[in-house]
Amino acid sequence: MPVVTFTTDHALQKSALRQANDRLVLNLIRQNSGVSRADIVRLTGLAASSITFIVRRLKKEKLISEEKIDKRPGLGRQPTALRLLASARTVIGMEFDPDGAHILMADLEGAPLSRKTIPMQANQELFFRKVNAALCGLVQALAPGQLLGVGVALPGTIDSATGKVIGAENLGWFGVEVGALIRCGVPVPFRFENVARLSALAEQWFAPAETPGLRDFVSVVARGGIGTGVIAGGQLLRGATSAGGEFGHISLYLDGRRCACGNIGCWEQYASDLALSRAYAEQAAGEELSVDAIIARARAKEPAALKAVDAIARHVGLGFVNLVMALNPQAIVVGDYLADVWDLIGETVWTVLRSRAPGYTLSALRIYPSRHKGEAPLMGAIALVLGRFFSSFEQGGEAGPVSSVLMENHA
Repeated sequence: MPVVTFTTDHALQKSALRQANDRLVLNLIRQNSGVSRADIVRLTGLAASSITFIVRRLKKEKLISEEKIDKRPGLGRQPTALRLLASARTVIGMEFDPDGAHILMADLEGAPLSRKTIPMQANQELFFRKVNAALCGLVQALAPGQLLGVGVALPGTIDSATGKVIGAENLGWFGVEVGALIRCGVPVPFRFENVARLSALAEQWFAPAETPGLRDFVSVVARGGIGTGVIAGGQLLRGATSAGGEFGHISLYLDGRRCACGNIGCWEQYASDLALSRAYAEQAAGEELSVDAIIARARAKEPAALKAVDAIARHVGLGFVNLVMALNPQAIVVGDYLADVWDLIGETVWTVLRSRAPGYTLSALRIYPSRHKGEAPLMGAIALVLGRFFSSFEQGGEAGPVSSVLMENHA
């Protein structure tokens, strides 16, 4: 008769399963504030006794609260409402762009707690030293264990494991070890991702509970260029070398404008914020204005601004044709200046789409401005950390709606 022994590996597996079930229940409470224990049993398939132990552990960690739904006496056993305590833990998100480093501290629901910006400097060593010092100051002010981690939105092509920027043409960063420079002496986990992908992640993670989940969509950011974050089948599309989904550098014209990436005729040369500024200058005898000023003049019906906006709208539509034909998305979500000007360009964009893409590819397509607009990458950096914390098991790091359950009917 074989002897059954319990090894350290077995104990670790059991501990991991217990943590997975805890996170599964915690994520369900996050998505369904006020849910009862009975509801959790029904939604997960876990035994009521297991849910009792899990709720007890989560309350001990001060991650959730529980209160009676009906406090009137004499009603027998009364159901209770479980709610996430958003202030129980803290997350830091960072984004790097031409203006500098933007730092946001938030709670478990992504609500902002504090903000800080470190202006960009030509001296990279000094710049990253200041960013690191700002991070250290924030971390030191928190209680031990309060901070879950730091999510970082990086421009261009990156190594998401180390935070190295392989190439960010619009910042002039090539082979910059951003991760190593900013994490020095900061004793918390760091996670890194491209800004466009994080814009998509923000749209998915912070979607209102009443809206249907997006599993196939594209997020388009337009700050200093065009970036596209693609979510396919509920997961971020990264590609073999983390350079996938770069539709901003798809060529629209064989003999077009030279792009900073080295290609010719890239979409971002005709549809980005920089392209709008250039288009306006061409229409206004060289006058240079900010994008916000150009949009304001277009709303005031200035002819030069209207012509520039119309030219951009047509090129945005042309790029969207490529997105539709390549990916067949449920939605295209536009951010940055495209979100601000969408009410002026949306009709033209749809006209271009309908003239070039088959009707069956457009029948279920929605196009709308991001709810986060220019802050989408920063909110995505927050979501990058929250996704790991709330995930019941590793699924590329993002924990979306509860769709599968780890079953173990004992605590």
